[in-house]
Amino acid sequence: MTATTAVRSTDEKGDSPIARTFPRLPVAAATAIRQGVMVAINLAGYLVEASADPTLRVLGRAEESADNSAGIAGALSCKVRRGIFGWTNSATTLAVADGHVGRTCYAVDNQTVALRNPLGLYPVAGRVYDVDADGQVFVEHGVESDQGSGVSDLFLLAGADLSTTGQRRFVALNSSGDVVLAATAGQNALGVLLNAPASGAVAIVRRRGPVRMTFSANVTEGTAVAVTVTTGKAKAAVAGTVSGSNTVGSHAMGVALEEASGDDDDALVDLHPMGLLPTTLA
Repeated sequence: MTATTAVRSTDEKGDSPIARTFPRLPVAAATAIRQGVMVAINLAGYLVEASADPTLRVLGRAEESADNSAGIAGALSCKVRRGIFGWTNSATTLAVADGHVGRTCYAVDNQTVALRNPLGLYPVAGRVYDVDADGQVFVEHGVESDQGSGVSDLFLLAGADLSTTGQRRFVALNSSGDVVLAATAGQNALGVLLNAPASGAVAIVRRRGPVRMTFSANVTEGTAVAVTVTTGKAKAAVAGTVSGSNTVGSHAMGVALEEASGDDDDALVDLHPMGLLPTTLA
């Protein structure tokens, strides 16, 4: 399809600038949606209740209950409405106040919002519309959907089957420019795979920003992370040293924001490629 050079009759849905009701959306496998809670779409395109998962995109409020606890993905669907809804406020330093009207807020769980997203754990909920006398936060959904300017995602084709091994791991590009699992320890990876594509399907790769990924060993908070050999998992980055005519070390891809307890444990990482780590700061 190419761009039109003629006038066009364009179909429209809804009777306001932003449609209030979504078509019935498929519910994720082994998932129960409760009427009245805040809901979101996951990376696979299925409806879930909002939670502390930065890959979710909050849509609004569930208009009905849909218990798909024993079903496969899409076995049930649910009606979702977006608009301005009241949610529970967070406490202390994350609380939303009157002075924050118009600012972005974040979903802590399926009924709670926070003003800030200190560790990159929370998805955007929407824009603060009002805080009532009881402290309830009214949020305008359907206005903000991205994590912000600090996040960068790439959409490329998978050059291998990454549907079972690949999600939440470092990936790289092959000679054809397709996404494959990163396979060299310490390499300069492209980023972290957010979804689980089959070969030839679209791979969503986070290049910068918060991401939950799989580790190969214990790593403490604040540690620079790099690629583990052959698996694409994360490990602690190795500082650069000179060996003959070579410089040996890891391309540091980001910093662990929480501890990973060992092999196959997932932990939050702030991706921001830093290059080779020094052995001595100067």
